[in-house]
Amino acid sequence: PSVLPKLFGLAFITGFSGAIMPGPLLVAVIGQTVLQGLRGVVGLITGHALLELVTVALLAMGLQAMLGRPRVRGAIGLLGGAGLAWMGFDMVRSVPHLTLDLGQAGTQVYSWPQLIVWGAAVCAANPYFTAWWATVGAGQLATMVPRTVPEYLSFYLGHEASDYSWYLIVGLIIVTGRNWLTDDIYHGLIYACGIVIALLGIAFIYTGLRSAFGARQGEDVAAPAD
Repeated sequence: PSVLPKLFGLAFITGFSGAIMPGPLLVAVIGQTVLQGLRGVVGLITGHALLELVTVALLAMGLQAMLGRPRVRGAIGLLGGAGLAWMGFDMVRSVPHLTLDLGQAGTQVYSWPQLIVWGAAVCAANPYFTAWWATVGAGQLATMVPRTVPEYLSFYLGHEASDYSWYLIVGLIIVTGRNWLTDDIYHGLIYACGIVIALLGIAFIYTGLRSAFGARQGEDVAAPAD
């Protein structure tokens, strides 16, 4: 049971590497929140979460056999760690060019089914979403090595908690009309998050190297003498 909070916490922290970066989902959330309040946030992020539930399930099924091999697990962990470290670095590097434009709004109020479908669709069409799960998401699973349904569920819920947390904060700011989340504060959040994400990426790289080389040494020891 003690591994569940760790899986949840790591997934929650690394999830912000995708959540707080501007993209089509943020634009959709801002537009629908302006038009219909927090209902728009919940509907869109629920659609996003359902898409990620399918993604995690497919990754779990595809990686289950491979994660039993330390060298493969190490290689995937290295790839994911490198991707996470790069995303953290890129978040810090891109800060001067980012803005949280809360003036964006759509013109059509979407129903619950439309919000859910749209939330999934804008993410499925976003190349960043695919790249994140192919590298960082897979790398996290390889590093954390969840084995049971509760462990996978803890990872999934931790990741979704970061998405809901960030977008609900944005939604609350819009609904209440508060202007405290200036670009300077937003930049500070991205700086802090980017540094943490990069450090976690380096930690994942270390874990991946240890798995890969530890497996190699084990194979060398087990090899028969000539």
